[in-house]
Amino acid sequence: MLTSATMMMFGQAQSIANDNYNSLTAGNVGTDVTGATVGQGGYYIGNGTPADFQIVVIDAAHGNSLRLTSGNGAPPATGTNTNNRFAFKNISTTATASNNILSGALEFYTGPATGAGKIQFALYDATNGIVGINYDYATKKISGMGRLTPVPTATVPSPTAAFYNIGIGTSTFAANTWVSVSFTYNKTTGAYTWTTPEGAFSFSNAAYTFTTGMTPTEFDVVSLTLAGNTIANQAAVDNVNLQYTNAATLGIKDVKTVGNVGIAISPNPTSDILNIKTDSKINAISVIDFTGRKVNVKLDGDKVDVRSLPAGTYLINIETKDGISTEKFIKK
Repeated sequence: MLTSATMMMFGQAQSIANDNYNSLTAGNVGTDVTGATVGQGGYYIGNGTPADFQIVVIDAAHGNSLRLTSGNGAPPATGTNTNNRFAFKNISTTATASNNILSGALEFYTGPATGAGKIQFALYDATNGIVGINYDYATKKISGMGRLTPVPTATVPSPTAAFYNIGIGTSTFAANTWVSVSFTYNKTTGAYTWTTPEGAFSFSNAAYTFTTGMTPTEFDVVSLTLAGNTIANQAAVDNVNLQYTNAATLGIKDVKTVGNVGIAISPNPTSDILNIKTDSKINAISVIDFTGRKVNVKLDGDKVDVRSLPAGTYLINIETKDGISTEKFIKK
């Protein structure tokens, strides 16, 4: 039985980013929703309108926070989904040899939480998702995110790594509530932990291996819409703290092991074929560029031919019986 979890950090930690947004001005984060021009605090924004990305005071105790408002519709089975929102920031700190643990902590504000979608916080290197955590507006549950590689099999002798959603608990969290969460990624072993008010969780599944040695170059705050959504979802983040530390100064006790994964795509980046990994039948997909424009691709079973796309960053909406999942990928 998981009863408690603690995370303690001492010693010579290296700061990567520390955002409480109190030095920023209330109002629009930026003006360019194509993600090309930097806005307040070094953030870029994508999709929707500038009004969907706000520095706001939700309560006096937190002061300013970063709030995203999604569109008020669901992803279509095919066609452009203009309802997702992205705010991202470049980071560049490299760990010293002794600091092999990438750790992060933040607070999610769940918002009204009556629609279908997620707010997620994730770190990426130049091409791959590394580690993250998200809150689901409909289920009101929190999931982890991590990069994993399926173990080779006779039918897939050389599998590729992908960025997976990972179930990490059963607790639900109330609407209009601040929830403190954290995560770690061990660059030496590739292992992950995530913490929520429910406790601490690590991942173990014999069908997957970890990816080592990844270094983040950006972090993303994303509001995703899912099947059945009919409202403009609002959620926020605050007190973002990212740093490198080391195993000797990081202690987590009472850790519960989890092993369930969701939809993932690979390889990412890709120059030709994008593979979709899911236990459910794929009913339809659509791919959009960063401006929200639909682009033409061909789906063949669980493979998507993207050879005709220009190099750049895209979103793919994947429809199964469980709903629609949205993932980000890079075309080389």
